[in-house]
Amino acid sequence: MRRSLKAGVFLLSLIITAPLIVVAWLEEKLARGEALFLLSSQALAVLPGLLGSCLRGAYYYGTLERCSWQTHIGFGSLFTHRGAAVGSRVSMGAYCVIGHARIGDGVMIGSRVSIPSGRRQHLDEEGRLADVTRFDRVAIGANTWVGEGAIIMADVGSRCIVSAGAVVTKHMPNACLIGGNPAHVIRELSRDRLAAQVD
Repeated sequence: MRRSLKAGVFLLSLIITAPLIVVAWLEEKLARGEALFLLSSQALAVLPGLLGSCLRGAYYYGTLERCSWQTHIGFGSLFTHRGAAVGSRVSMGAYCVIGHARIGDGVMIGSRVSIPSGRRQHLDEEGRLADVTRFDRVAIGANTWVGEGAIIMADVGSRCIVSAGAVVTKHMPNACLIGGNPAHVIRELSRDRLAAQVD
């Protein structure tokens, strides 16, 4: 019953956001730009409450590379590029900014988290500052928790906990507690504790 109600609300939200989805689709096919996609992202980001969350979820379902209908995207949060992919049961707090990212199933993201499109967006092949824009896709593994204010610029494995305020600049393995600036593995997490957290 509850799932059916959620599915009905999602379909209604999809109908409401359909004009914005069509405009973003046409922009991608005809102009290959993202200005209109981002304009709609920013407009929907400031809609409060459950209505805002539902409309954001429906819009990203229709515009991102992949996005599950079972997502929660908090107030003020937005995706800056349509190349992002979002798994099912993802929950995102308020004021998050996400670039080219692949977010796995069951990921919990706190408020004010930033996931830019990699860490070398304005460097050329030799590492010099240049007038280039290069996007790397940052992946966050399934069932990972990301604390408030974290900045994720490199891949994070599955079943991890990223501490609040951590700045991840290099790849992090599965099943570990991550913290610091720059972030490092504080300790490995036991399978028993992880199973208890996920269940």
